[in-house]
Amino acid sequence: MKRITLIAVCIITAGLFTQISAQDFISSGTPAFRILNRFVGGIELCVSPSRTITEEMLTPTAINFRAGYKMKSTTATASMGVEYMNGENFIPISVELKQNFSQNIWAPYAYARAGYSLHLKRNINSRYYTADYDQYDPAFFFNVGVGYGIVTSLNEFYFSLGYQYHGLEKFEVNQDGEERTDLTMNGVSLTVGFTF
Repeated sequence: MKRITLIAVCIITAGLFTQISAQDFISSGTPAFRILNRFVGGIELCVSPSRTITEEMLTPTAINFRAGYKMKSTTATASMGVEYMNGENFIPISVELKQNFSQNIWAPYAYARAGYSLHLKRNINSRYYTADYDQYDPAFFFNVGVGYGIVTSLNEFYFSLGYQYHGLEKFEVNQDGEERTDLTMNGVSLTVGFTF
């Protein structure tokens, strides 16, 4: 009797933190089941070839680590990663909303992402004009697009194609002051990722 009570308490407690549906149960020859967790994590690679306002071509490439919460067909996630662009390193921090249009294994989806990209400065004394080097102000960016995922009960592999806007301003620090260049980007965003 104690064992049955303990199992019932575990099921009720898990039900408070997850939405249980028929897809959440994996059945086998034995009377066993597993409740899927709605919290998700993942890793993705994003490449965004873009043309700037000054007609320069840049290709930001980022590896992002993601964590979020999955509702029935909508997933909200936050991500942080490392981005390499124009010989410089950045830290993109963003939030994303993703809407799946199918409950099947092959699932099309649409997404919207917004965040900030922070430049990893090469000189800690940058504002004291001690050397000649480039820096970038924190930059707002957003992505919208569509993709396709291969979804199982345990994970998802996905790829997407979208549009990216990335506001970026470079300033060159020298003994005479700062010279600023607007490198705001508009381009294609290609993403491949894995969620578990």
